[in-house]
This record gives sequence, C-alpha cells and structure tokens, in this order.
Amino acid sequence: MKSIALIQTQAKVALIPLMAALLMTGTSCAKDTTTSDAPANPTTMNMHSIATGNNASFFIDDQNQLYACGNNSSNQLGFSSSSTQFLPVKSVENVSAVASGEYHTLMLKTDNSLWVIGNNDDGQLGTGNSSSQNSPVRIAENIIAIAAGKNYSFFVKSDHSLWAMGNNVFGQLGNGNTTNQNSPVKIMDNVQSVAAATAHTLILKTDGTLWSCGRNNAYELGDGTDVNKSTPVQIASNVAQMSAGNQFSLFVKSDHTLWGVGFDGAGQLGDNSTFTAHHPKQIFTNVKEAKAGQGHTIVLKTDGTVWAAGLNDYGQLGNGNNSNQGEFVKVLDGVSAISVGNTHTLALKNDGSVWSTGSNGSGQLGTGTGLSDRNYFEQVKF
Repeated sequence: MKSIALIQTQAKVALIPLMAALLMTGTSCAKDTTTSDAPANPTTMNMHSIATGNNASFFIDDQNQLYACGNNSSNQLGFSSSSTQFLPVKSVENVSAVASGEYHTLMLKTDNSLWVIGNNDDGQLGTGNSSSQNSPVRIAENIIAIAAGKNYSFFVKSDHSLWAMGNNVFGQLGNGNTTNQNSPVKIMDNVQSVAAATAHTLILKTDGTLWSCGRNNAYELGDGTDVNKSTPVQIASNVAQMSAGNQFSLFVKSDHTLWGVGFDGAGQLGDNSTFTAHHPKQIFTNVKEAKAGQGHTIVLKTDGTVWAAGLNDYGQLGNGNNSNQGEFVKVLDGVSAISVGNTHTLALKNDGSVWSTGSNGSGQLGTGTGLSDRNYFEQVKF
C-alpha cells in the first residue's frame, strides 16, 4: 500500500485486511537478486522520482515529465483513456510528485499547484462533489506535500497546515468525526508530511513528532490500544520518515533506527515473529527510508542496499521465491529511492534506472513482459 516527503510521494494501499492465517512460511535468506538477473533495458531514461498506487506505478523524469503504467480503470494514471497500460506512457507534464490510492491520483506540479484525477465516490478528489474525473482538475495552490490513502487524500500547504478529504469511516482524516468530506478540511498546523494507508494515517510534524489517527483494530496507530481515533494522537518523537501499511505502521527516527507497530502475521515487521506489536518496537538499524505495502516492508539502508520482509505471495519482496520472510533479506544494491504498492515494489537505482518486482496483473511492473507476476527485480522499460 503507501508515506511522502516534501517533494517525493509514495502511496500505498491495501484491498483487504490481512488475516492471521497469512503466517510466515519461511525465514531463510534467498538469493541476493542483482541487476545481472534481468535483461538490460534497451532505452535509457533518467528518472528522479517514483511512486505507486494500488495496482499502478508512476515515474517522473529529470524534465518533470510523468510516466505511468498499470490499472487505469478510473483514469488514475492521469489521462482519459481507461485502458490498462503494460508499459509506462507519458501522462502529465511539469510534475514534481505523485500520490495514488486505489483508484485516484494526486499530482503536485512544479508551480506547487495540486491536480487530481480518478474515482471520487467518497469525495477523495476534494472537488466539492462525488463526480469522478477523467482528466486532471486543479484544486489547490501553494502545496508542498501530498498523500493518498485507499479512498482519501491529504495535502500540506506552504504554511505547513494539513488538509484532508474523502472517506472518513474510521476517523482517518483526523478532523474529530467519522463523516466523509468531499471538500478539503483543515486538520492541524505545523505539519511537514503525511502517510496514508487503507484506513489509518500517520502525520509527521515539523518538530519531528509523529501522530496517528484512524482504524486501530490491529494496534497500528501505535498508542497501545485497539481503539479507533478520529483525532490525531502523538506516538513518537525524533522521527524523520514514516509509512503506513495495511494494519501496520513503520517509522524511521533521526538516528536511522527503524520502528514498527501493528499486525505482523506475515512477518512484515521483520522481527522474526508473527505476533501483533501493541507498541512501537525497534526492528532495524542504518535505515534511510522504509515503505509499507499490504503486508510487506521494503527498506532502503543508508549504504544504498535494499532489504525486504513480510508477505511474498506475489514475489513482491524480489528475493527470487514466493515464501514469506520473517526477517529482512537483502535484495538490491545501488538504490536511491523505493516505492511500494499493494503487492508490488519499485526501486530507483543511482543511475536513474527503475526496477520492479511482484504482482503484475494490471501491468504495473512496466516491463512489457505480459501479466505474469515476478519474484525478482527486472528493469522497467521506457
């Protein structure tokens, strides 16, 4: 599923809650998958940003041109044709960041204007109604950060105020109630970034404190309870980056330690356990950023290596097999950024190439090699 930085987003969402039956089936380290395991990309393009939706992938090149592939049933890739795209196609120009949910997408342009497209059944586009959009519509100015959950959205203005719209059944918008919002509502001040998942939200304030709200049945909010929260509660301090998965949460502290909380039935916390964590626990060190999917975790360490743990039924860990991993296993080198969808993973390497693994039922891997899922990283073709 999906956290964002000020100019780079990743959203990830989950279709259904993980069940406790999805227990870890293997913890042994598989082969160290490297770029030599996949064919060379015949076309060289320099990408500087990547993002993922539920079953879609997004890429921004060094000219701020957006490319997209995968499911486009609600035009969430950014253009009016609703056909599935198996290779990345040009979408919108002058884009600096993207956040995509299940069937809707937010696009932050280089002039800091915010544009939206796709499904709007719950008001997640923030247009003041529930009419879906098959072409991008501008809804806000002076925006510095964006995030998309399954069917709800956030943006942060240049004054660091946080605004939200869309589905709010579990209080995930954080405005003190559980009523859906089809127009942006102000949530709080002094915010630098947001992460949204299926039904819960993580909010990073400018002072480094981390706050959470929304569904909490698996202790994913990290406040030690399983009670939903419609108003954000503080759960940590000295936080640099965070990501919300389906029923679990991750955050990286300023000392580069990784912490996790919530459901762990597939080993997604990487702590060699399948027991739900009721309080945040330290699980890894020397971490630059971590991203959470439906039930898997991808970690980028400070040395540029990528490590993976958790659910692996579609090969989303990229370690060469389909067994769940209860401990982190190394899968790539030379990486500068990562992004995680529902059940697929993207990695941006230092040379600007993009690599993908996992579910490919909608062509979201962008390799043009059919709809077969893949359990190793292959280079995306542009």
